This record gives sequence, structure tokens and C-alpha cells, in this order.
Amino acid sequence: MDLKQSFKIIKATLTEKVIPSYNVIFDIANEVTDLLMAEKTDYRPSASDGSPGGLLDFQQDLLPVIVVPDLHARPFFLLNILKYKLSDGDSVFDSLKKKKIRLIFVGDILHTEKNTYERWEAASLEFQEGLYTGPAISAEMQEGLSLLCGLMQLKLMFPENCHILKGNHENIYNHTGDGDYGFRKYADEGNMCRLFIQEYYGDDILYMIHMFEKNLPLMFLGNKCLVSHAEPLSAYRKEEIINARLDAEIVAGLTWTENDAASEGSVKNTILNLINQDDTGDYVYLGGHRPVKEKYKCRQNGLYIQIHNPEMQNVALVRSDRKFNPDTDIVEVAK
Repeated sequence: MDLKQSFKIIKATLTEKVIPSYNVIFDIANEVTDLLMAEKTDYRPSASDGSPGGLLDFQQDLLPVIVVPDLHARPFFLLNILKYKLSDGDSVFDSLKKKKIRLIFVGDILHTEKNTYERWEAASLEFQEGLYTGPAISAEMQEGLSLLCGLMQLKLMFPENCHILKGNHENIYNHTGDGDYGFRKYADEGNMCRLFIQEYYGDDILYMIHMFEKNLPLMFLGNKCLVSHAEPLSAYRKEEIINARLDAEIVAGLTWTENDAASEGSVKNTILNLINQDDTGDYVYLGGHRPVKEKYKCRQNGLYIQIHNPEMQNVALVRSDRKFNPDTDIVEVAK
């Protein structure tokens, strides 16, 4: 992909008000899945069965890290992130091109959460009448699939500097098993999205998206932070995270944890297990999943920080030369 035209390509994907075509989704999903399946590197060690491991290990890396909470079908949020100017004057996108940052997404790409109650209600009525590609669900899927394609393009453009973690919404089959659970919140979103894709595109596109999801990592380890979609349910060891896809309980424990459900010390001990030190030092554990009403919310004695506010467009900026401060280092990319 030509990086000189790369921003225009991403912007067009995120701003076009049409549902991505069959060929567009198939080609991008096929290419990015091949990339993920081959992502067996020093920073992503293979699982014991030879598949891509669940851990991205950048502990020795000194590049700044930008952590992005749940996007939930907000293509404008991703576009605003890429245009956001960092302290050196470069945009996030230009910094990716120059390989000066790492951009980490905590997952949850589909299923809008913000100001869409009426649309989900309308889509639910369509669904009850057997209309699986009606106007309401089509509007929802246009936004969600445009975002999905934009993220896949970004991963293809910057494979070592852009990483997408699996969230609990990365379950296009809407099945229960292997650490996943069928999803519904405002409506029967998981089932509705699955049936839309089957009817609009066919089973092969459903499978391609599933393969993309299946090969996503579950945790990022940086020089000053850990990141997973949800608060870790238990304390996990490095080998357990690398092999997480082989253990449904660990997949669920990194993607589905409810507030106040995690075992005491799960964050602290996971950090200690991964950095192999006696104290957590300047490390912080960042995640999304459970919405907060504030700019952020601290849990587990301040070691775990939730940054997903659906009403805001916040990201966390983590630098290797100083301790993360949520009051100053969580910034809104658009007002």
C-alpha cells in the first residue's frame, strides 16, 4: 500500500457513507488475517500449538504508546485520533509513518453505544419482522464496518506500530464458547450483526471477519504499561497469556470481567509476573470494556485505570521517561 496516499485511503474509508463492498471487505480481511497469522516475532511469541501468541511484548521498547479505548462503531473517533497533533507537532498518523509511536486499540470495534438507543430499537423491530438488512441496521453496520475496514487498513500500513487487541465484541459469530459469549445490550446486537452480514454478503465474509478476530492478541506489554480489553479476572503468568487462546477461561478473563469481579491483586500480580520484578515501579494497567462517566476510573489501588467513556473521545498517552499521570496523560482528541 502506497504510504504517500495512505491517509487519503484511510480517510475515504472512514468518511464514505456507504456500506463497504464485498470485494473491499474480503480483500482487506484476507490480507490482514494473513499478516496476523504470520505475526510470530520477537514481540509476539508463538503459542505452544504454533499459532500467534496472545501477548505483544514491547517491554524493552522506548517508543511512546497511545492506548485507545473501545471504538464501538465510531469511525469519526479513529479519524480524529489519526489527525491529533502530538507535542512534537506531528499528527498521530505522521508519527506512525515515521515509526515514532505505537498505537494500541483495546478492541470492541462493532456495536454503537453512544446516542443510538432509537436506532437499535428501530433495528430490533426490523429484526422481529425478519428484515435483516433494513435501514436502521444498515446505518449501524455502515459505521461499524467502515471502522473495521479502516482499522484493518491501518494494521496493514503499520504492522509493527499499530496493534488491535481482542475485546468481548470481537465475536462476529455471536457464539458462546472458547471464552466468548453471545452478546446483547440495547437489543440483540450480536445476532443482528451476524445475520446482517450473512444476508448482505454471505457466509464467506462472516468467516473472514471471524478469522481476523481469532488471530488478534489479547495483551500488550510496554515499557511502562500493560493493556488488555478488560481488567484481568485473575493474576496471569506470561506463558498463560501467550497461550491464552488455548484456554477459554483466560480469554474470558481478559475480555469480559465485570466491575468488582476480579480477584484481589490480579492487576498487581499480573504486572509482577510479566515484568519479573519485585515491585510494580512506574507500571500502570490500562483497559476499557466497562464504561465510566468520568475521564477515567481507578481500580485496584490505582494500578488499573479504566479509560472508556462512550461520551468522550479520549486516549491515553504513555511515555517511557515518566510515570503515567491520568489527569494529564489522558487527552480528548476532539471536543
